[in-house]
Parts: sequence; structure tokens; C-alpha cells
Amino acid sequence: MKSTIPQKSKAPCTSIEDLYKKTQDWVAEIEFIKIEQQFLKELLAEHIIELCESDNFNKAKLLLKGIDHESILGDDLLISIDDHNVNLSLLLENIYLKREANFRNNHELIEVEVTNYIQNFRFIKEQIYELVLLIMKNNKKHHMLSN
Repeated sequence: MKSTIPQKSKAPCTSIEDLYKKTQDWVAEIEFIKIEQQFLKELLAEHIIELCESDNFNKAKLLLKGIDHESILGDDLLISIDDHNVNLSLLLENIYLKREANFRNNHELIEVEVTNYIQNFRFIKEQIYELVLLIMKNNKKHHMLSN
């Protein structure tokens, strides 16, 4: 799994509204990934017989564990983002103005976590697609040979 090192952004978000909008984008992305995770589980389940007959069964089990792990991380991230949004809402109402720097730092940390989460999921997704594509090609080859 890949990991991104936090870097200072070149141009920080200038307003709390921008930060809030960004968190809404994160939530939408994570929620979509959760749908993709379910799809990928179903995709692997659909090809479980072929996986059992090949040397790729252990790889598929590992990928399924990866999806489950990422799903748990996604839930945790959504909770962190929700808490962060509460603080951003308070900042929008001019409450906690003295702690704005802390909230901005927290925002950057969550952004790194979200970026890592997305990159890790993309890696797992790529591995699953390659595995299923291999199985489909083998099935096609066997089907052509049997005809």
C-alpha cells in the first residue's frame, strides 16, 4: 500500500467555506468508493469457482481482506470528517476563531489520510481488475478450445 507524505500546500484554502466544500467532496468520494467496494466483492464472488481452480485464490482472499480493511478505514475517515465539519461549522459562525489554525492543521492531516485512502483503494481495485481480466481471458480461451 502506498503512503503519501504530507506536504505544505502551495496556496492554502483562503476561506472556511473552501475547507467545508473540500470536506464535502471527500465524503462524496468515500461514499462512492464504498459502492465500488461492494461491486468488487460481488465481482470476485461471481468468479469464485474460477479462482478456486486457479493459483489466484490466495491473491483473491488477500484482496478481499484489503477491501474489508479499507472499508473500515473509510468508515473511520467519515467519522473524522464529520467531526471536522462540526468544527468548521462553528468557525463559520465565528466561534473558536482563536483555534482556526488548529482546525486548518487538522484539515491538512485529514486530507493526507483521504489521499492515502483513495490511493490504496485504487491499488486494490487495479489488482482485482487485473485478476478478473485474467480469469475472463482464461474462460474465453477454454470456451474457444471446447468449441
